[in-house]
Amino acid sequence: MKRFLTLTCMSALTGLAAASCAEQKEVQEQEIGATLNDKADVSIEDVPPAVLEAAHAMRPDITFTEAEREIRNGVVYYDVGGVDANGNEIELDIMQDGEGWRVVEIQRDIVLEEAPEAVVAAFRENAPGVEPARIIESDQTDGVIIYEFFAVSDNGDEKKYEVKYDGESAEFLTEEWVH
Repeated sequence: MKRFLTLTCMSALTGLAAASCAEQKEVQEQEIGATLNDKADVSIEDVPPAVLEAAHAMRPDITFTEAEREIRNGVVYYDVGGVDANGNEIELDIMQDGEGWRVVEIQRDIVLEEAPEAVVAAFRENAPGVEPARIIESDQTDGVIIYEFFAVSDNGDEKKYEVKYDGESAEFLTEEWVH
């Protein structure tokens, strides 16, 4: 009987500790204004100055006009978008890196003719007969560019194909690229 009461008390305490941890996590998420994998549009005026500084340091030619805040796998990201001097819509993905912010992707829509020949060849070889409805060029800021080809089937399903390009060779990816 004494053992039963001890186990019952330990179970109750464990349950309280778990509830306390869950409540603490909820409070932390509320404090940062988002839950895991949450995404929300934010006014460009509400983007932290350090985020915009990182964006302007990478692309001073862009006037940023829109933003989105997201938490992916516990990491805070801001996607800031605008137009460059040539009229191209550009989006920068900026992730929190310790106390600072780091641009991890610079994206723009392109047409097939703007993609390098090696990239188009790798795509055609691995996705024969597929015509992309949209292509995103995603500069990873480290010399690697990921080309994202989006196709829509007759029933409306969207499928994404990716090709990694390092300036010399193209590799068709079988798993989604993660920066």
